[in-house]
Amino acid sequence: MDITELCSSRRDVLVDRWVNRFFASYPLDSKGFMRTSRDRFANPVGETTRMAAGVLFNAVIGMDAEPETVKGALHDLIWIRAVQDMPPSKAVGALYLLKELLRAEVLPECLKPEHAGTGVLNDYLAMESRVDTLGLMALDMYSEARERVFRIRVEEVKRSQSQVIRLAKLRREQAEPASETENRGVEE
Repeated sequence: MDITELCSSRRDVLVDRWVNRFFASYPLDSKGFMRTSRDRFANPVGETTRMAAGVLFNAVIGMDAEPETVKGALHDLIWIRAVQDMPPSKAVGALYLLKELLRAEVLPECLKPEHAGTGVLNDYLAMESRVDTLGLMALDMYSEARERVFRIRVEEVKRSQSQVIRLAKLRREQAEPASETENRGVEE
């Protein structure tokens, strides 16, 4: 049995545990809702997390996955966390929780004597390296997403300030004719 088959046989359990650990990083009042609600409209964060975790898990264990699909899933997951003002360690760190799960569930199987010399341990280490690669990609994505969020906020402030300036100019222009009329009355 190779590492992909071994992990595939435990896929549902491992992905579910990983997703629950993702949810554990959110505030207490939203964790339960994210775990229980499967409605993608009522709980888009939970559903996006579940879908992205499945795609990323497949990529980590070595299943065929389109690079753009993997990148898109990672982007969706990280964008959610970047918008929520999570620090980078918490936003990206949740990806590394998969390594912990793999070490507890899969590594002991790889270390069994019947797998000695089969290359399963090397495959396991390659799998952990793929988690590290995803983590580095996620850090870049998080940084880009935070920059984008800040740019959006700056643009909102600029728009609101320009509206305030326009209103002030309009009021000043409306006040000037009135003051000119008052000044003429005083001069006469």
